[in-house]
Amino acid sequence: MPCRARWRARGYGISQKVRKRIELGFGWIKTIGGLRKLPMVGLAAVRGWVTWTFAAYNLIRLGGIGEWWEPSPT
Repeated sequence: MPCRARWRARGYGISQKVRKRIELGFGWIKTIGGLRKLPMVGLAAVRGWVTWTFAAYNLIRLGGIGEWWEPSPT
């Protein structure tokens, strides 16, 4: 029984680290990408804004992974 409890604790820790990474991305997109309060109306306009914002975040994240530059701490 103790082995199982340790496995759960380890899995929970990993889950929290992955969750943090995902939440950082959405936080960046909401604050810097402007998705918290969009300045436009309409499905096509919003869809385009979201697509460009996610693409910009991916480029920034990849630049940090490839060590091309230091990504923002956000």
